[in-house]
Amino acid sequence: MKYIQWIATRKLANIRISQLDDDCCIIKENYFSSSSSSLITHKFIQVYIISLSADITQPSVCFTKIKQTANTNVTGINQIYFRRKSIHATILFQQLDLFKHNHNSPPQTDSSHITSKISKARAIIQYLQNYFTTISFTKWKIINSEDLVHSRLIDCEKSLTSFLTLLGLNTSDTVLKNVLTYDSHRFIDDAIWWDQSEVGERILNRSTPIPPYKFTYSNDFYHLHGTRSFEQYSADSRQCYRDGTFAQIPSETVSNRKSTDSPNRCLTNSFDCRFSDIYSFDDREQLYEESNRNDYFSIKPIKCGFAIPSIFDKVRERFARNHTCETIILTSIINCYDNLPGTEGDIPFSTCYVALLDTKTFNALSSGIYQAAPHWTLIDLGNINSLFSFPAKTIETLKTCGQRMFPLAKWIIWLDGKSYLMRITDLLFRAKSSVFAPRHTTIDRTSAIEVNYTIERIRERENGSRSNFDKFVMDIKRQEKEYIRDGFYSRADKLNLTLYDIALFVYRNNHPCNFRYLCGWHNEVNYFAYRGQLSVYYSTIRLNLIQHLHFLPRNFYHTFSHLKICP
Repeated sequence: MKYIQWIATRKLANIRISQLDDDCCIIKENYFSSSSSSLITHKFIQVYIISLSADITQPSVCFTKIKQTANTNVTGINQIYFRRKSIHATILFQQLDLFKHNHNSPPQTDSSHITSKISKARAIIQYLQNYFTTISFTKWKIINSEDLVHSRLIDCEKSLTSFLTLLGLNTSDTVLKNVLTYDSHRFIDDAIWWDQSEVGERILNRSTPIPPYKFTYSNDFYHLHGTRSFEQYSADSRQCYRDGTFAQIPSETVSNRKSTDSPNRCLTNSFDCRFSDIYSFDDREQLYEESNRNDYFSIKPIKCGFAIPSIFDKVRERFARNHTCETIILTSIINCYDNLPGTEGDIPFSTCYVALLDTKTFNALSSGIYQAAPHWTLIDLGNINSLFSFPAKTIETLKTCGQRMFPLAKWIIWLDGKSYLMRITDLLFRAKSSVFAPRHTTIDRTSAIEVNYTIERIRERENGSRSNFDKFVMDIKRQEKEYIRDGFYSRADKLNLTLYDIALFVYRNNHPCNFRYLCGWHNEVNYFAYRGQLSVYYSTIRLNLIQHLHFLPRNFYHTFSHLKICP
């Protein structure tokens, strides 16, 4: 269903999904309409979901209806039987999805419960396969979901293109080609680990792999579930995907939007609003709106920056197809505020260092006494002072957007210039969660307490610009007021959440819940005060993902004072 969700989200076709009961009568139907002007949107896709406990014995009602439907020969329309090779995984994933759908009630994934369903399901699946391959006067194509999974982007694109062609879509259409280029990484094996048949079978057989004896990128998701069981973590990931993980792209962004907020923050923050397409409080709230439980999935693109073309696309375009940078060490420095961060000890193979700089800092690090080490790739973003309302907002924004710029990376490690990280290979080898950062140096610092500390730090930094200081305080007070009204501070305190030090932030890419969390954090930074420290926990609490976040052990890092490298 993940491919149908993608097609519906990007509005590539009109889709109707009909779910059938054991007698093959429609018990639920959803229609997803396309409103795009592209020619491909004239295509219609009908999806039938057959119950794996259906009565297909002759001459049952279901047997008759399947025969009638299968024998319908419509000229120019391909008929596809889409299935999973592994019956065990099919049943197991159904149970995991029910677990999330039923408000986290305990999933029935023990082998005895599953075994009772497997024999019936096997009979139905085998019957359908045999039937669809023996119909003489109409042609059915059988597709196994496992056959669409590849580790290389180019192979994934070929499979997706063939699949869309079978569905009748025009893969030479410019809109569709752009969508394929933008989204195909979402279907490589590393990105859909949560839906791979082998994973389902291992959960069912209680045979998840033991941790390896040395660091590897392969199948590390088995060991990154934190305090949750891997079974629960997999269910979370499946639900996060259904809730939406396709970021809004420029072609979906409506131009000339106006803010409905009062006061209108977009009058002075024009680029801020356009970059994330967040013009109002309602826009910011979209991520947290629960999907209708009668729907199979959400089809709303996620607001997550990059909604319009900008200088930041320069980074994505450079790394979008790069399979060699499996670990990205990322930093951003403006106005020469810091030197490049340091690392020490073993570094994972396939590691790339990327520094996003304004021109002034780029020139300082390209020559002179602070010349960058050769392993750093320096990218000149130009004069970024003309973009976000606060120049420092660039850094806080890019901190939350690594997943957008480096879609094929496995791990993304953000380092502020004052950070120093040690023994990275050992750190990732020992990782037990997919998101972690250092504990704040003041160990009892909380989100509520941080507000006044942040205002005082900004007072010192903006002592030459009263207008900038007043504007920031207005943003932070607006944020504080909403967080009090929303109950965020009280919930964070009940969870005993002491702050991260986000000068250093590490996360596993291509985990669906991490994507939603980071997009939510990005939207808070964009809509409210740009200091990410104030909102680092907000979206993870709203999305009920706080158990996915852990602290970084103290023996792996240092932080120092800022060191300005040019006048």
